[in-house]
This record gives sequence, C-alpha cells and structure tokens, in this order.
Amino acid sequence: MSDKKENRLDGPDTPNAAPLRNKLVLTLAAALTPVLLLSAFKAYIDARDVREDQRKTLVLAADAAIDGAGQSLKEAELLLSLYESRIAAGQCSGTYNDLIEYLPALSNVASYGPNSELICAAVGKPTPTRETRILHDRLRAGGDVTLRSDAFFGNASNAWLFTISRRVVGPAGEFKGVNTFGIRADKLAELMRAEFLPDGVQVSLADQDGRVFGEPLVGPIPAEWIEAVKSTGDAQLFRMDRKEGYNLDVVVKPVGSTNIYAVISRPSYGIWNDIVVRPATSFGLPLLAFAVTLLAAWMAIDGLVLRWISRLTRTVRIYGAGRYQFRAGNSFTDAPAEISSLARAMEVMAQDIDHRDQELKEAIATRDAAVKEIHHRVKNNLQIVTSFLNLQGRQLRDPQAKEAIAATRHRIDALAIVHQTLYQNERLESVDMRPFLTGLLNHLADALGMTEAGIRLVQSYSDIQRDADDAIPMALFIVEAVTNAMKYAFGDDGGEVSVTLAAEQDKVVLEIVDSGLGYDAEAQTSGLGSKLMMAFARQLSAEFSTESKPGEGCKHRLVMGV
Repeated sequence: MSDKKENRLDGPDTPNAAPLRNKLVLTLAAALTPVLLLSAFKAYIDARDVREDQRKTLVLAADAAIDGAGQSLKEAELLLSLYESRIAAGQCSGTYNDLIEYLPALSNVASYGPNSELICAAVGKPTPTRETRILHDRLRAGGDVTLRSDAFFGNASNAWLFTISRRVVGPAGEFKGVNTFGIRADKLAELMRAEFLPDGVQVSLADQDGRVFGEPLVGPIPAEWIEAVKSTGDAQLFRMDRKEGYNLDVVVKPVGSTNIYAVISRPSYGIWNDIVVRPATSFGLPLLAFAVTLLAAWMAIDGLVLRWISRLTRTVRIYGAGRYQFRAGNSFTDAPAEISSLARAMEVMAQDIDHRDQELKEAIATRDAAVKEIHHRVKNNLQIVTSFLNLQGRQLRDPQAKEAIAATRHRIDALAIVHQTLYQNERLESVDMRPFLTGLLNHLADALGMTEAGIRLVQSYSDIQRDADDAIPMALFIVEAVTNAMKYAFGDDGGEVSVTLAAEQDKVVLEIVDSGLGYDAEAQTSGLGSKLMMAFARQLSAEFSTESKPGEGCKHRLVMGV
C-alpha cells in the first residue's frame, strides 16, 4: 500500500488544465462570434459603399466633363446654323477666322455641294471619305438637319476629328449641300479637363470604336464596354488593369445622344485608401478586440483559476501524505475569495482528520498492547501446559504413551512459538515468515535432538508475509512433517531435512524434504500425522501432495494462494 501511495504522490504538480481552459475560451469565442460575423458583414457593406462612392465620384466627374464638351458641341451646332449662309456662299476661311477664338476645338470649316463636291475649305482640301458620303446621304434624305460623325483622321489637319454637318436647303426646301465644322478630338478633351475635377481624376474622349483622345493613361476602350454603355444609355464603371502594376477605375458615359463618350479614369484604391481602410477598420478592430478578449480570458483563467487549482492540488497531496499540520490558508491570502474559502475549509478538514487520526492511533495502540498481552499470556500458559506434560511424561513407563506425550508437547510448543512471534511483531495481523519459521525449526530441532541424531537441518525462506490466521496451521504442518521424518525416515547414519518457503508467480510453495529411507506413498496407510497434515492443508485452502519411494526419501509439498 505504501508503494502505491508514493507513486500517486509523485505525479506532476500542475493539473491537466487544458480541457478547462479550452472549454472556457471556446465558450467565450462562441459568444463573441456573432459580433465578429456582424463586423464582417459591416465590412462588406463598407467596401460596397466605398466602391459605390468611387463610381458616383467618377460619374459626377463625367457629368462635369460632359457639360464642357457638350456645351462646346452645342455652341458649334449653333454657330454652324448662324453662319450657314456665309459658308454656303464659299466664305469658309473667313468664318474659320471669326470663330476660332470662340471654338478652340474648331479645326476646319468646309462646304459641300448637292453631290458632295467640295465648294470651299478653310484648311486644305478635305477628301470626302466613305463615312462622309454616308453622312451626306442621310442629310440629303431629309431625315436629319444636323449630324455628328465618328472620329476619323483628318489629312488636312493631321489630327483625329469629329465633324458636325448641317443640311443646307434652298428657298423651296430643296437640298443644296452640306456645311461642316471639323472639331479636333484632343482640343475637345482639353475643354473637358478645364472643368473642376477631383484629385487624381483624368478625362478623355472616346469614339464608338474605342479610340481614346486626350488621356494617355487609358488605352483603347474594350468593345464590350462600349456595348454595355450603349445598352444602358448611362454611365458604367469598369476596372482596367495596367501593365505598370496598378489598376484604373474607368467610367464611360455617352456625351448626349451622340457616338462620343466621355472617359473618366482614376487610379484604383490602394491598400491604405478607403476601400481597404474602412472595411479593415469595420472588421479589423472587432477582430482585434476579439483576439484581445480571448487572450485576456486565457490569462485570467491562468491567473485567477488554474494557478490556484494547481496550488489546491498540491495542498490535497500534502494532506493525502498525512502532513495535516500544513496550514493551507497562509498560501491563499491573495487568491479569489471563493478559492481562499475552499483552502480554509480544507485546512479545517485536515485538522479534523488529524484529530480523529490521533484518536484512532491511540485506540489501535491500546488494542495492540492488549492483544500482545493476550498472546504473551497464551504463550506463557502454553509453556505451563508443556511443563505439565514434561512432568507427566517422566512418570510414564509405556514408550508409546511417552511418545504421544512428546508429540503433543511439540505441537503445543509450535503454538507457543506462534503466539511469541505475534506479540513480538509490530503488526499483529500478519507474520514475517522468515524469522517465524527459523525460530520454530530451531526450537523443534533442539527438542527432537536432531544434532545428536546426526540429522542436518537446512532452511531457506523468502521474504513473505502471511496472515496470522495462516501461521498456526503452517507451523503445525511443519511440526508434523519434521517429527514424522525424525521418527521414521532415518537410520543410525542420520541424514538431512530441508525446509523451504518460496513465492512462485502467484503462489506460495512450502516444501519439506528428507533424505531418509522413503516409502511407497501409494501403498502407505495414513497415520495420525498424515491425517493432521491433510487437515492443516484444508484449513489453509492449499494443495497438498507427497512424493516418496523406498530408498529415495520423501517430499511434502504445500501450494497456497498469495
């Protein structure tokens, strides 16, 4: 029992705190998770709002830019109608000189006859293109009064142009030709940039083929963007990837009902701009608070709970080892009130246990003293009985009667030795077999006169403890076996008697072997000694066997449970 107790106390001082800590932290994390999810949703909303704010900013910039370009185009259309007669009369250069101050984007003034033949031109001699003829045919058909062309490269002005063409009719309403203003695309884009624009926003123009004029940062507009804007008729926000490693947010919006489009671009938000910072703040700060809360809970559990539980565990082990004088309350002065109260309760409990332990020890000591006294008196009484038997045996003349008295005396001596061993032993409930058997066999050898008879006694005992109730039948069994050997096994030459007690696995084996004359164990009838040995074996719940052959000695074997 003591070994098991020591092994139990040698365990680690720190309890297995992981389950408690993990459960508490996981519970807190589960409680805070809805807040974190709401923060993530808020971050998503913020990112969407920032993206929408970017779109609105660029759309407003597009509206402001379109106002400048649209106003210039409307002025050009108005001036084209006002100067219709002068242009039709061939005064293209004079008209150009008069209007260039008011229309900086004006690149040329030209007039064409009914068959698209050139009447006059302020700059060079423009050559009608296929697109120009198609435009003239539409005006000749009378469906439109004024039309704007797609962008084209003007040979005379050596630049990309848009044209505004107006149908010229006679007094009777007949078609007489077309007057045309050439508008430089780059100059028109400059008019758009002259308006107020937010920081980083740049403006350019694009035609329906995606060609961009005025802003080098934006390359050709993808055809699908133009189609998307045409289908909605309103501004659309797109993302353009740049090879330089940054992206552009691009808004494309039609300029009026024409095939000219305002292109408003701005670098996409970087990592430190609102599109990242605002959502990161919306989610990052709650996430940081979440992490800090869990860390604080982790540290609080260690400092306020597990630390003191570990100390309580050590205190319990101290009390479990029987050190009831230890004052646990002194070690928990800084602990939380509940744990300090528990420590004081444990201290009171230990004192009560110590008090009852002392009382029990005193009662056990008193009982042990009384039992030892009883054993001592029984041993003395048995010795008195032995003395009576000795006196009685001296008066007998019959050898068989003397022999019976001697055998009885040996049995009583064995009982006396058992009681002597018990009252000399500190533990009354068990007997250390080595000193017990050694004393018994030495006394028996003297009583039987083994040395005088030339018989050598050999003893071998393992360190075995047996219940006191087993000691008496074992002692009597040995007395009978050795006495029988002395009576019948040896001749005048003497011999040897060996007594061994050993532990074999989960059994205890007692063997008594003599080197005497032996006998036929199967044919031998059982005498009183053999019957007594069988009775003692049954009392011990042991397996009893005898092996003997004539001339080969005898061995008695007793196998008992542990």
